[in-house]
Amino acid sequence: MNKNRNYTILVVDDVEDNLTIVTEILQTEGYVTVVARDGLSALRLVKESSIDLILLDIMMPIMSGIETCRFLKVEPQSASIPVIFLTANADRETIQRAYSVGGSDYIKKPFFKEELLARVQTWLSMREYELSLEKKVAQRTKEMEETQIRIMQTLGGIAEGHSSETYHHVDRVSEFTYNLALLSGMPEEEAKLLKNASALHDIGKLAIPDNILHKHGALSTREYKIMKTHAALGAEMLRKSELPLFKVAAIVAKQHHEKWDGTGYPNGIKGDKIHLYGRIVAIADVFDALLFKRSYKERWSVEEVVVYIKDMRGEHFDPQLVDLFFENLDMFLGIYHLHVEKQNLEEHLNSKKKRTILDWLLKKRL
Repeated sequence: MNKNRNYTILVVDDVEDNLTIVTEILQTEGYVTVVARDGLSALRLVKESSIDLILLDIMMPIMSGIETCRFLKVEPQSASIPVIFLTANADRETIQRAYSVGGSDYIKKPFFKEELLARVQTWLSMREYELSLEKKVAQRTKEMEETQIRIMQTLGGIAEGHSSETYHHVDRVSEFTYNLALLSGMPEEEAKLLKNASALHDIGKLAIPDNILHKHGALSTREYKIMKTHAALGAEMLRKSELPLFKVAAIVAKQHHEKWDGTGYPNGIKGDKIHLYGRIVAIADVFDALLFKRSYKERWSVEEVVVYIKDMRGEHFDPQLVDLFFENLDMFLGIYHLHVEKQNLEEHLNSKKKRTILDWLLKKRL
């Protein structure tokens, strides 16, 4: 147990003398004490304070210690706090009830000072150990989630076409997706999930032949038919995973090429039968793809892209989402310009690094 930590202990008893005796013993050992004279007051104090351990009398008016403990154990904030019952009535039935409602231990009155302190130290040590484990599990879970996200971003970049530009495309689409999701009223945690899942919107392109994926110029009818299979292929790659991130990614992969009027692919579904995830990513993906040069097309101007998305309202895109997009167009253009500046800086630094290496190699040869 961490001796340097000031643990806070809640003592609950309706008898003033009992409160005085217990708190004096605990305070002598450096513990911080909070007192309550009934169960209702105890429940209120637990909500208002950070409590490490509770010493709870069983026989009290209004609400017994058993009833108080039952309420404590159903509240997430207090469920894990150890409860040690203090009782003069230590018959078998009372003790069984105390354990059945979530009590950790009991001490029979009257008790020795040493016994009380020993039990308190034991349960505080166990409490600290549990909290330490929870932190480790939370940290490991966070690391695993971050690893999943990095893998998804990497796979998304690879699927898009093995170039630095398409890796940047994945980052930008994720950012546009997140902000449009928030504007649609999606809760932040869900919007973050969609943001990360959107990195795999074109994962199915891993199954598309390179001669089609990297072709300069327009695709033939046969090639375009093959290219369109990437949506269903991507969903198939992801559908078997039980992880929430991949479940969302499977929806996005399959539906981000569906169109509001039903002319999209792979299933030609229309309107709000297209999942909100797919409708959001559809706008984010097209907005970004048109703004940047690809092997099969030149970049469009911002003005041209804006006109296109307006024209496709109610045809390609969900009209309500398009309205939200244009109501916040300055924000989306700000994200676009920020990413362009970041990309230009990276290219400048990479170019400078290459020149430095080349200069070094030339000097070595001379």
